[in-house]
Amino acid sequence: MRKIQVLLLLILSQIAYSQVKNTDELYKTVKKLDSLIFDIGFNKCDLSHYDTIISDDLEFYHDIGGVTLGKKAFITSARNNICGSPNKLKRELVANSMKVYPLYKDKTLYGLIQEGNHDFFFSENGTWKKGGSAKFTHLWILENNQWKLKRVLSYDHQ
Repeated sequence: MRKIQVLLLLILSQIAYSQVKNTDELYKTVKKLDSLIFDIGFNKCDLSHYDTIISDDLEFYHDIGGVTLGKKAFITSARNNICGSPNKLKRELVANSMKVYPLYKDKTLYGLIQEGNHDFFFSENGTWKKGGSAKFTHLWILENNQWKLKRVLSYDHQ
């Protein structure tokens, strides 16, 4: 009987802290953070807010480009490789692919996991063409009431 109670408790705790709905405030917050990283930063090359939303000890793991360690290296890489490229690039989040999983310690929210799929496009003679797609997983940590991007996995590039 004790094993059944433990199993039931584990199942119920998973339900209580599973993926949030896309109508949840936390989901909307992550959607805004995603927009700051990609729509504003990557697509428009406005990196001015990166300093406040990226952790100093960021770890970025890319299945083709390797590892980037630290906020400074990440911003430099974005500035030189994305924004410094003569070829215009853009990233789009695949509709309905983003999932958000809150992380709690002692019932207090301290972080979240964001995962999803995104497509990448390049401009050719003024026309956007799909160049590839990939999956991503982001770990966001709440530090002094500020969300910070702490760990990034970018993988399955096609």
